[in-house]
Amino acid sequence: MSPALSGLRAELRAAGMFESREGRSWLELLGLGAALAACLFGLAKTGVAGAFVFVPIAGVLCTSISMMGHEGSHRSFSSSPKRNALLTYLAFPLFCGLGALYWRDKHDRLHHAHPNVEGLDPDIRPFPFSSSRGDHEAAGPKTRWFQRNFQSWLFWPMATLMTVGMRRSSLVYLAKYPRKREWAWRIETLCLAIHYTCWIVIPSLVWGPLVGLGLYFVLWSIVGLCLALVFAPAHMGLPIISKANHDWVHQIETTQDLELPRVISFFFIGLDHQVVHHLFPKIPHANMPRASRIAREWCHKHGIIYLSTPYLRALGGAGRFIAHAWSRDAVPQIAELS
Repeated sequence: MSPALSGLRAELRAAGMFESREGRSWLELLGLGAALAACLFGLAKTGVAGAFVFVPIAGVLCTSISMMGHEGSHRSFSSSPKRNALLTYLAFPLFCGLGALYWRDKHDRLHHAHPNVEGLDPDIRPFPFSSSRGDHEAAGPKTRWFQRNFQSWLFWPMATLMTVGMRRSSLVYLAKYPRKREWAWRIETLCLAIHYTCWIVIPSLVWGPLVGLGLYFVLWSIVGLCLALVFAPAHMGLPIISKANHDWVHQIETTQDLELPRVISFFFIGLDHQVVHHLFPKIPHANMPRASRIAREWCHKHGIIYLSTPYLRALGGAGRFIAHAWSRDAVPQIAELS
């Protein structure tokens, strides 16, 4: 029988792990923004010659800024609900063109409640790929043909289109949102309009549509690949479960930490500490390293496996998993694997 999670929660609370680190996070966000501005300035000065240096760096910085929005959406950025909402809308619809309403439904509600659950977790089955035989058989005939013939080698190249797919889904979700007079809907609509104006319309008017659209597509394609490199190794390669299980142990068994050098860990905005993030999404990312150590020791004390894997090994495992995931059955319970 699993111990009560309240014991770990109390230990983390006593250590101050739920306390906001808002000042530090604002400074990090300003630093990332300043570095991005420097990259864009360097790109404007050097043109095509500097694009191979500045655009990839800008893509990494955009990814980290976007993931600050992820923290605001989980309400772990600030003790103030208004400032959490402010950051969410600044980082998601305004900066990166991703709908906050869509993200809360897709990630906060569906993924966090059902990690690695067949048919329920959208983060492990980005279209047109499949993470289990059940998802594969539920797809249309053209999608099944694609998965059988191309999934093994097109996942990472097509990850560059992830932000395109999420932007499309954001707009569809916003169009179908039933409460269009809510302030959240109005703010998101305004933010998205400003985003496309500033990122596409104005650059296209200044430098021409080829440059404006081309830079936008290339930059955010890099962000899509970076997002896949952050999220995929944390879950893909671990068991896929055939039905929902709301036991907190399920969160631990379907998630793993990613072991990274500290300098690279900074750009993951806490998402290399996936286990404690799934158990307690409201812990700020600045507290994640220490919170993960506390959680790992607590799990070991109670005989619970806490998965932590070197990043490159986890990345290789995710690649091997996705190659033939469409042909593997989901399991009823993880305990059956032992």
